Amino acid sequence: MALVTYEGASSSSFTHQPKKFDVFLSFRGEDTRLGFISHLYNALCQRGINTFIDDNLQRGEEISVGLLKVIESSRISIIVFSENYASSKWCLDELAKIVECKKKDQLVLPVFYNIDPSEVRNQKGKFGEALSKHEKKLKDYKVQSWREALFEAANISGWHYNQSCSESEFIQEIVEKISNCKLNCTPLFVARYPVGINYRVKCILSDIESNDVRMIGIYGPSGIGKSTIARAIFNRICHHFDGFCYLENFRENSGTNDGVIKLQETFLSEILRDKNLKVGNKSRGINIIKERLSCMRILLVLDDVDKLVHIENLLGKCDWFAYGSRIIITTRDKHLLATLGNCCSTYEVQELDKDEALELFSMYAFQRNKPKDDYLELANQVIQYTKGHPLAIEIMGADLCGRTKLEWKSALYMYERNPNKDIQKIFEMSYEGLNAIEQDIFLDIAFFFRGFLKEYVVDILDACNLYPICGIQRLIDKCLIIVDQYDRLFMHDLLQQMGREIVRRESPKMPGERSRLWCYEDVHKVLTENTGSEKIRGITICSPESSKMKLKPNCLEKMKNLKFLIVSNVDICRGLKYLPNELRVLDWSGYPLSSLPSNFDPQNLIALNMPQSRVTLDKLFKRIQCRNMTYMNFYSNQYIRELPDLSSATPNIKKLDLRYCRRLVNVPDTVGYLDKLETWDLVHCRELQTLPSCIVMKSLKHLNLLGCAKFKSFPHIPQEMENLKFLSLQNTAIRELPPSIGNLTGLERLEIGSNFYSCHLPSSIYKLQQLHALLLNGNVKFPKDVGIGRQAAVCNSYGGFSKYCFPKLNFVKKLTSCFTHSEKCLLSRSEDLNFQESIIRFNRLNWLLIRNSKFLKKIPKLPESVRHVYAINCISLKSESLRKLILQFRRNLGLSPNMKCSGVKDKVLMDSHSHRNLSNQIDCSSRVSFSKFNAINDEYFPTLDAHLVEFAERYEIIVPRKKIPNWINHQSIESSVSFWVGPEFPSIAVCVAFHLIPLKDSYANNDKHGFICGDIIDCSYDIHISINSHKRRHMAGSTFFDLKCDYLWFYGEPHSQLQRSFGDLMQGDRNHVEISCKINHWVSKNGKYAPVIARMGVHVECVCPPQNSVIIQHNSQNVDDDTELLAPLLSQNVDDGLRRRRPFKFL
Repeated sequence: MALVTYEGASSSSFTHQPKKFDVFLSFRGEDTRLGFISHLYNALCQRGINTFIDDNLQRGEEISVGLLKVIESSRISIIVFSENYASSKWCLDELAKIVECKKKDQLVLPVFYNIDPSEVRNQKGKFGEALSKHEKKLKDYKVQSWREALFEAANISGWHYNQSCSESEFIQEIVEKISNCKLNCTPLFVARYPVGINYRVKCILSDIESNDVRMIGIYGPSGIGKSTIARAIFNRICHHFDGFCYLENFRENSGTNDGVIKLQETFLSEILRDKNLKVGNKSRGINIIKERLSCMRILLVLDDVDKLVHIENLLGKCDWFAYGSRIIITTRDKHLLATLGNCCSTYEVQELDKDEALELFSMYAFQRNKPKDDYLELANQVIQYTKGHPLAIEIMGADLCGRTKLEWKSALYMYERNPNKDIQKIFEMSYEGLNAIEQDIFLDIAFFFRGFLKEYVVDILDACNLYPICGIQRLIDKCLIIVDQYDRLFMHDLLQQMGREIVRRESPKMPGERSRLWCYEDVHKVLTENTGSEKIRGITICSPESSKMKLKPNCLEKMKNLKFLIVSNVDICRGLKYLPNELRVLDWSGYPLSSLPSNFDPQNLIALNMPQSRVTLDKLFKRIQCRNMTYMNFYSNQYIRELPDLSSATPNIKKLDLRYCRRLVNVPDTVGYLDKLETWDLVHCRELQTLPSCIVMKSLKHLNLLGCAKFKSFPHIPQEMENLKFLSLQNTAIRELPPSIGNLTGLERLEIGSNFYSCHLPSSIYKLQQLHALLLNGNVKFPKDVGIGRQAAVCNSYGGFSKYCFPKLNFVKKLTSCFTHSEKCLLSRSEDLNFQESIIRFNRLNWLLIRNSKFLKKIPKLPESVRHVYAINCISLKSESLRKLILQFRRNLGLSPNMKCSGVKDKVLMDSHSHRNLSNQIDCSSRVSFSKFNAINDEYFPTLDAHLVEFAERYEIIVPRKKIPNWINHQSIESSVSFWVGPEFPSIAVCVAFHLIPLKDSYANNDKHGFICGDIIDCSYDIHISINSHKRRHMAGSTFFDLKCDYLWFYGEPHSQLQRSFGDLMQGDRNHVEISCKINHWVSKNGKYAPVIARMGVHVECVCPPQNSVIIQHNSQNVDDDTELLAPLLSQNVDDGLRRRRPFKFL
């Protein structure tokens, strides 16, 4: 057993823990063990220095692997050269390993005990004799490596003992030196439970490998773990530098000249090992740093920096240090890092994911890495509340540790209403660093505008003289808010709670004296008791669903400075007599009156949002002009029949939402000249018949007429409108587009066609050279034999359609022009409906969607550019056509069908699922209403711009089929598959078979082939990946609409994409991977069926260890190769455009 200076250590414990020991002693036992070494060892132990000696290790001819690991795990090696040291091959092997570790920044100190250093360096005397003997028995290269190691070690500055002083004095000198080194090398404390730290450290270190001077900025909100990560990095890499220093609480200590001088002296003394060094003043300190450290390769951490000038006061310029130096800065201000220039790499610290958060919380609350079973639900509530914020998790975990479940429930209830003071204090540090205007912006967003589009919020706050363009950016830089991919403003739940608590403290007992109100109880008290005041800036009035608040006519009269009024589920007694003229936002869902108060002057109003209200616009705008009005939303207003002259009433309107205004019939010509209008949404205005005869809207970006079933004539476009990107004319009565449609030169997405009318397109349609996505519904007829400018293109076969006419087209849905059919045979459901082979010429085509083509039998070979094929409810597609389609995609991914899994040998029965068996897997908890499902799906499309997004490389097929192809080498009847891969993530194909299973006793209505009768299913699901059990990540997801049969989903990603996404989780030559699928939400139109995951497969080049089993399918029509695919369900007709889709899933 190895001797160490702490109790309980075993010979195996150090083999897995680098830098476990302070000192490794290498010596020749017969020379020094009982004298010098024993005294040195005891002296080191007495000073608290963890020292390793191999006194009791059983020796053999070769040095043990265990001892090599010990040498690697030591910070310092002391080599005691004595007379017979070189006669031991064991000692020489130790020496060679020590010299190797020296190159990896281990400190090596030689002691020449009663022997001259030159004898070791030149290998004379006893050393020379010993090496000569070794050369006779061993290979030359072995002895040569020892000679080189001896030469290098002997040239290191150390100690020479020649009995000129007492041995105890000599040993004391060595111990003093080691003690000083140990003090400087002692690692910083990182965290009590460093959950998730190693992963984040690895991500940062992988991005900063270079030989120049680099700065690494780590930024994020208070308590997110910036300092913890910086300390972990410091411990990991400090030994690679000539000097290193960690300056904590930098912001607090750099606020005064004395503080800066103290920081400079600390910095210099840590690097130069001179505790007595004084700089005198700040300027002199900067020059000393420049002169003394300019040739040194240093590591410096500045923890908690808030101003650039503080860095300059300490260092002057960061490029004064030697190449390879690293300066790590932690800050809450992202903009500060931008001022440091290109030499600064930045890293944003993200919240813990759900698994990490639960583990960290469990360590504090239960002292183990997972919660107790009976506390799991409560623990998950904490995780939901903290949203992955590490410090909040630690505080709450420690607070709840050892308490009963009843106490937990009470504490959670209290936290939601009264935030923990310690958590509040941490978050308020960032808030207090804002100026008064920035604080107002933060509180307005926290109370009223979280989740809203940035542009919308900027327009409103700009009208409040808050300078939001720079103010919002300041909040982003301070990590107080974030902007998502759709340009919406969000903040952490705890930050929002902090903002509400700050406002509550303005007047704890009298809510009417606060600046903002949102809590229902407070709002109810103020309005019913009429205790409002001019201090109130904004108010949200939202009654619980179970009861409606009834407002008095003058309830807002005392709130003269009210700027934001947001109301829902509220009744008004005897009308509304007063609205403040300072209002910028009037957002009243279900407003019950036909007009606003007659004394209300809306000149300051920016946003008028009154969905599902009874307001009539002719009354509203008959007497007033709203020149500042920018946003209007009258969604589902059934009292609007005609729009007024908005060009005079609201000339600066940018967004007009009239969706589901089903009684709207006419829009006057004057509206066609609203040159500031950007978005005009008229979805499902079913009675709409006329738009302006002419549209001249230079700012218009989105025009949506989906489902306007009586709209027949699209307006004339007299001049170029290059800003219009999105135009939907699906399910309208338009039979012909005007030639001026060619003036929409910037159009990127066009949706057109109807199930009831043929639509003829003019030759000018080919002028839409920017078109990316073309969605065709029904029989849309393209012109033939057309020329575009000087370039003629014959399009009578449509084979050159993409190449010559729409050069950027990459997405086509139901490409009617590629079918061989007549209008008659299409309407009569002819069984001859098929694609032409000419589709292969669409060499830019990326997406192909076909829905409800019930007689389509074959999809020909597609262009190599196609990555997504969706054939929804195309139940006549032949098995051979589907097989070739999947094989084509498999080839594109570079996946061989002959990749076998070595982990499967003998055959084991995999019992097939019957519908009765699968009914046990129905997840009723994920079933939602149609409105809830659509609301969830709408989150993925907050703007029409989301329809124009292009996505990373991936391959998909969605087809009616029940069986996963046999060549897929990993298959399971569960909703997850696991396997082993090598050091890099290979290309992969995932197959999931979804079955529609009868609910309750309706299974009797299900056909043996798997189609369903009298129901339609929508569902969304996600694929997650876990590597080495480290953490679960989202891999892919989709939403399927209007499903009427079982279907197969094939998803593939190439090696390069997967390596970018998940390569950071790979460890070593073998990595365990688990891929799982989960249905998140589903809805059944008639409540008869539910979706379940019947099978799952993954095809991948694996390195699975040999086992003795393989799953095979057995004895079921559900998995029979020869079974006809599926029979049709023709009893439902669904409006294809009613619902929108998740990103990259236009289903």
